This record gives sequence, structure tokens and C-alpha cells, in this order.
Amino acid sequence: MLPAAQGVYSPDAAQQRINVIKSYVTPALQIDVEYLPEPSGFVPWGAPVDSNHRTVENVQRSHQLGARRAAQAEKEGYDAFCPFGGVDTGVAAARELGVKIPMAGPAEACALLCGMIGRPFASCSYMPRDERDGIKDHYRDLYRAAGVAHLHVAETVIGIPNSEYPQRHDEVLARYKLCAVQAREQGAELMGFLMGSICPTEFSALQLFEATGLPCLDGIAAQISMVELWHRTGLPPVLLKLPRQQT
Repeated sequence: MLPAAQGVYSPDAAQQRINVIKSYVTPALQIDVEYLPEPSGFVPWGAPVDSNHRTVENVQRSHQLGARRAAQAEKEGYDAFCPFGGVDTGVAAARELGVKIPMAGPAEACALLCGMIGRPFASCSYMPRDERDGIKDHYRDLYRAAGVAHLHVAETVIGIPNSEYPQRHDEVLARYKLCAVQAREQGAELMGFLMGSICPTEFSALQLFEATGLPCLDGIAAQISMVELWHRTGLPPVLLKLPRQQT
């Protein structure tokens, strides 16, 4: 599911993301892509004129709408729910609603995989966040809940709105190379989480690794791997314990 209603992304941007998501289809894996049921006020695309679009209220509404779509997917017979984008739209809210099919967002899946890997990691986002930003604490809270806050050693920022990535492709890569240098200087051995418009939408994880020598996690691959784990093991997803017990 894209983390916005139809019409929020530009047609080209929406189709680019749909194409990227569907590139993970295999003979054993069917992927259908839907939109958020209706606009939430939160805009995960570009730099909107309304600077208040990322309020806590709008972000919460996007999660509520995402949870509604997850519940609908379960009723429609889907085996899993995977929202696109680093906010993990609707995942936690759907669990609270009692949705039982496996669900994973890119950020949560990457955090859990970073815990499995056990190496110091960095993250990379689009733009700096101010105090009004409804997701400014999302990732730090997530890393604490997943028990990997001690491994998260660097936050890096591209500094270009994601709506400008296609026309500034080479500049985005140059900025990412600087982020990788910064991450290494702060002790990271892995780019453990990147916003989806960076990777895998604009660049594959392999392209970024070849450009910098710093391994990075692909969020879509991570979330698909996570929901497939539940199916292959036959374990109920309710066993996932978040937040982790702190020692």
C-alpha cells in the first residue's frame, strides 16, 4: 500500500513506486498495490505549500487509514500487509485493531534485521525535521522498541525533497556518498535504514553499496522477508514482542 491517497503523489511518482514494488514479484509471490483509502493530510511526497501537513494529528490519521486498509486486506484474503515508506503506515494501528495476517513496514523490518546483524548502523532520510514534525521521534522510538537504539550511531540527511530526486539523480547520489562518509566517521558499519524514495526507488541497495562500499538494507526486501518468515515458520505474528524488554 502506498502511504497516501490516490492523487497525492504525482502520476509519474506513483507509477515509479508501483513499478519498484512489483519488481519483487516472483512465481511464488503475488503483490497488489493499493492506495490509502482517503487523504489523511499527511503528504509523504515533496515539500507541500502547507508546512503543517506532517502534524501529529495528520500522521495518526494516516495510520488509522492504513490500519483500515490492512483490515480490509485480511477480509479480502490477502496473506500479508506491507505499506511502502518509512513511516510504516498503519502497521502498529492494525495490530491494535486485531488484524492477524503478518504485517511489516520497512522501518520496523530493517530495525529488527539490524538487531539480528548486530553491527552499528546509520539511517538516511530526505530532509531535516523540525519540532512540528509528527514523525520526528518515530525512528528513535522504533529503535528503542526494537532493542537496537544502542546500535544506531548516526542519522544522516540527503537534504533534497524526494519529489526532486528524478531530475537531481546524480546530485542525490553525491549527497548520499557524503552521508556514507559521515556514517562511517560515526562508527556505522551498515546503512541500516533509508527512506524508500532513496532506496530502492531511486537507487538499488547494490548501486549504493557499489558507490560507497557501505552495505545498506533495502526496506522493501526487508519487509517482504519478514512477512514471509511468519508464513514459512507457521508461527503466529502475535508472538512478535515490541517493545523489547530492556535490560
